[in-house]
Order: sequence, then C-alpha cells, then structure tokens
Amino acid sequence: MTFEQIIENLKNKVYHPIYFLQGEEPFFIDQIADYISNNVLDENEKEFNQTILYGKETTVHAILECAKRFPMMSNYQVVVVREAQQIREKDLDDYLLKYVENPLKSTILVVCYKYKYLDGRKSLSKTID
Repeated sequence: MTFEQIIENLKNKVYHPIYFLQGEEPFFIDQIADYISNNVLDENEKEFNQTILYGKETTVHAILECAKRFPMMSNYQVVVVREAQQIREKDLDDYLLKYVENPLKSTILVVCYKYKYLDGRKSLSKTID
C-alpha cells in the first residue's frame, strides 16, 4: 500500500491489525506511526491501551506480550515499536512470525523498521506481504 492509501484508510477508521512499516525513507514511516498514535485512541484510552516500545530497549517477547493483551475500556489497543531495525532480524523472524500469522483483531501493532527492508527470503517477510 502507498502512504496515501494507508493514511486514507486510517482517516476512514479502517484499521489493520499489523502495520509493518519499512524502507529507506523514515519520514513516511514516522508520519504513519504518529497518525496512529495520535488519532486511533482518545486521551483517556491512551493511558491503558497505548504502548510505545523502542527496538534498542525491548525484546520480541516484550512486544508480543503487549500485543497479546486485550484492550481495557476501548475497542483497540495500540502498540508502536519504534527503531525496530535494532532488533535482531532472526528474533523477528522466529518469534513475531507466529503472531503475524494469527494477530489479535483488537490490537494495532505498528512496527517501524527504518532505513532498510526485511530479507525477502524469510518467512516473516513473505507472510507480511
């Protein structure tokens, strides 16, 4: 999907369970992640249902733990993983794959994988496509 298509869907409240944003241009990745962070939940819902993690400070297990929770007093939970390129790609492929195959519909997982792309030969990349 293009940047414009994703933003248009978000404005129309059409949410997907996983947004794996990757590529050389971090501007568009940040714009989409910020839009989701600022607009999906209202201020009261964000306190319990929005989690922002950073690749350097987290693990795939922590991401999955957050993503598998159910929202409290809201329809959605938002989990944003910034700087995900700092997580070992092997860990992403080994552990995140199972969640990508069967995500929770109430969780919106946003993975910001900047400055590069996942290896297209790996299972995770094929499943995301």
